Amino acid sequence: MLYFKSKGGSYMVTRQEIQATCDDIVREFAPLQIILFGSHAYGTPTEDSDVDLLVVMDIPKSEFLNKAIEIRQHISYRFGLDLLVRSPEDIAYRVSYNDWFLREITEKGELLHGSDAACNVKNLQFTHYGINLGEKGKDCMNPLTLEWIQRGEADYITVQQLLLAEDPLLYNIICFHAQQCIEKYLKAWLQEANIPVLRTHNLEELLALIVPTFRDWFDWQPDFKIITKYAVEPRYPGDPGTVENTQHASSICDEVRQAVRTQLKLAMPVD
Repeated sequence: MLYFKSKGGSYMVTRQEIQATCDDIVREFAPLQIILFGSHAYGTPTEDSDVDLLVVMDIPKSEFLNKAIEIRQHISYRFGLDLLVRSPEDIAYRVSYNDWFLREITEKGELLHGSDAACNVKNLQFTHYGINLGEKGKDCMNPLTLEWIQRGEADYITVQQLLLAEDPLLYNIICFHAQQCIEKYLKAWLQEANIPVLRTHNLEELLALIVPTFRDWFDWQPDFKIITKYAVEPRYPGDPGTVENTQHASSICDEVRQAVRTQLKLAMPVD
């Protein structure tokens, strides 16, 4: 998702402004659909709420991010905007494997442009996109679980490489990537367990969804209370990390990674 921050201070975005932005996108890019989601679609906006739009276009997956950038460069700058570009095929594929974020959008989002007849995103008919839910391998790992694992591994590798430098300037970023690794591994377990994955960086909230299955994992709760802060704090000056912080975060990261991989029956990668 591509985020664009508002230039001004806080104010309540109007429906007229949202529709004007939608019209700009339609005029310049002719998408199949535009779906409003998030607080403005669900009736809970505040003055600080950005606007969340899913733009559905018949383009390859490799072009999603660049198209979002291009759209933002060509439309008027009215408010903070989260812009997501996806194709109907990609949405259908991911929702068929319970991408909880996209499922919420397709079930609760508000259609601003296009019709269900033109594109089966708001009323998904998977066979239209060549997806037979009955033929999906029941004994195979959910491919979205593997995506979470791969992203978690990227953070883990980063932690290990940065630790080798023994540079105090890297302590904050090590803590950040350790938190990210833990978060993604917890979300991998939730995805595979078919439990809705919260859009949160709060490790305690994710842990609460898992503890009913693995009560021993609650032992990490005090650690997660500390490490959750590293999702945001390392991005800002004023609170430098310490060697103790990095040692603790990286140690818990190792434990969580090994525990989740064990439960998912994934071998530990060979260094």
